[in-house]
Amino acid sequence: MNIIETIQKNLGFDTLKKIDPNTQETMGEETLIGNSAVAQAGIPAILIGIFNKLEETPDLNLFKTEQGKLLENIFGKSTDTVITQVENYSKVSDKHIGQQLEHIASESVRVVKEGIGDNADEKHIRNFVAKNKPDTLLYLPPSLELGSILKNNNIDDRTGKMEGPVSSFMHKIEKAFNTSDSSNTPETTVNNPGR
Repeated sequence: MNIIETIQKNLGFDTLKKIDPNTQETMGEETLIGNSAVAQAGIPAILIGIFNKLEETPDLNLFKTEQGKLLENIFGKSTDTVITQVENYSKVSDKHIGQQLEHIASESVRVVKEGIGDNADEKHIRNFVAKNKPDTLLYLPPSLELGSILKNNNIDDRTGKMEGPVSSFMHKIEKAFNTSDSSNTPETTVNNPGR
């Protein structure tokens, strides 16, 4: 189970859908609405925000903050823009959407910290991000324009959402460049103890 599925199941949301790299829409015929659409946009966006921050500064102490301020901790001055983009994507205009995203952020940080483990060094954190970020990008709706918001063009790159033999090979090369020693690489699956 990947990190997206773990968070989605822990929070009780419907299964998230991968983004088709050709159409840039979710795969499948049905259109996502309501909480399903909030989860489809919110979970990968928040994870990418966390990963982006950990790439800049690989330190889990970045996410120690008071309740209700985690989104701001992850996205900084862009928090309101991210919330608005999720509202636009989900077509849900609700004053509580920020609270729902805070709840998703709290669980996402918990799962990331659990996956990385206690007393992790920079290398361990970078390896975790390098292994989990490509999978997370497969679910990120491009209409959120998260790459522009976070000033990271690689996030919105269509090639990050491609799968198949050639794409898998390219993703492996990318991971190899992002991690210096794969022999001591941590396990990336996240256990789901009793939840």
